[in-house]
Amino acid sequence: MKKVLLSLSILAVISLACGVTIDITPNAESPTQENTPVSVIEPPTTTPEIFISLTQAIPATPEPGTLTTFGRPTLEIPSSVANGASGRDIPRNDAEDAAYWEKTPGHLEVSLGDYYILQGKFHQPRIYVYPAMPYVELSTAAFESMHRLRNVMNPTAPITADQLPAVPFFNAAQIFASNIQTIPFQNGNGVRFVTEYAQYFAPVNNHELIYHFQGFTSDGEYYIIAIFPITVPVLAETSDPGAVIPAGGIALPDINDPIADWQGYYASITDLLNPTSPEAFTPALSQLDALIQSMWVAP
Repeated sequence: MKKVLLSLSILAVISLACGVTIDITPNAESPTQENTPVSVIEPPTTTPEIFISLTQAIPATPEPGTLTTFGRPTLEIPSSVANGASGRDIPRNDAEDAAYWEKTPGHLEVSLGDYYILQGKFHQPRIYVYPAMPYVELSTAAFESMHRLRNVMNPTAPITADQLPAVPFFNAAQIFASNIQTIPFQNGNGVRFVTEYAQYFAPVNNHELIYHFQGFTSDGEYYIIAIFPITVPVLAETSDPGAVIPAGGIALPDINDPIADWQGYYASITDLLNPTSPEAFTPALSQLDALIQSMWVAP
């Protein structure tokens, strides 16, 4: 059964690149991740009435930036985002005792240099380039994310937050998602959204908030993940329950209440951020979009 599912995933990627119709029902049940620690919460699934409109991003007006090439990817980094980048090749790790988030067929990591203003955040500003087929064959988590990504890129119904792709190498889950848009790049397409990962029902905060992008190159050969820390004025600076909630922010549920309405809290955060101007974020979502749109991944 596992081999059949992996074969279907390969066909799914090919169909995405070439426009071939493959009979894989969108939102079909994906295989369960292996070795998932019990502490990892599942993405919110109890609010199916919350629908997110998937829209095409308006091409951002680029700022003067730094044109950077590392291996296959070339991208232009806006001056308000960072002043350059560095890259490194990560070797293959297929050890039997490796956790699912550690496995890789070998990939490239591009780290943004001097990521302005947002030093010391939980996540590092990085772009990951994986060979799609080898990653699917090696990692069940990668299969799940690519399967979800294909469904999002070819939607047949309104998209809910729990249908979005996740970072295969994060030992945590998305607790909410907002500001969802499709983003084309020079030789591919993907989707970006604002989110936060946690292993518990955590407050949404500026220390852990990220701009998250996933996409495929047009030939289906490469799977791209981008993670950029961002902030927005209406969120608390940290996950500390005692952190100050800015004016216009959303109050936290009672952390001592075992039946606190965390799903309602995340829905309110989503409703708050969805209409927020892209320029209200730091860096501006428009400039991060411009960075993604500038990307070319060589065959």
